[in-house]
Amino acid sequence: MFAGLSKTQSYTLGFVMLLVATFGLGWLGKTMIDDEPLGAIDFWHEGYYRDDTMTRLFTIGYRTGVSEKDMRAFARQLTHTPGHRTEVFFYPEGSRIPGRAVTGAASLLDARQALRTLAGASPWRYAAVHDENGEVRLVDCEAQPNDRLCAF
Repeated sequence: MFAGLSKTQSYTLGFVMLLVATFGLGWLGKTMIDDEPLGAIDFWHEGYYRDDTMTRLFTIGYRTGVSEKDMRAFARQLTHTPGHRTEVFFYPEGSRIPGRAVTGAASLLDARQALRTLAGASPWRYAAVHDENGEVRLVDCEAQPNDRLCAF
């Protein structure tokens, strides 16, 4: 209770303060995302795997119309440990993207296998690798289906 106030007044004041705080946090959150509608988000994470050697694998959804340049830039900014490998598999919106099967995989081999064999999963359209030297290579798997990133 607040000093000098009755129990009812104290509870009322606490409730009003809670409403003001909730409104303030809601307003702050809205300004932090800059009033951007959810449909304007170009990329979203579905699955993530990292092994003990710091090799990473991501499954990412992307909005139709995103350029290859933007995909390469997105792959570059994902979590990556220098001297190690990060693989990124991009799926167009509307795809069935392996998420939990990749995230819950017991090994990198299992995570990669989930990409190919998960029942109902769509094929990835683009694949990228952020290699041990820091270089990012992006492959269009429709144009180059025999590339190692598209064929395993």
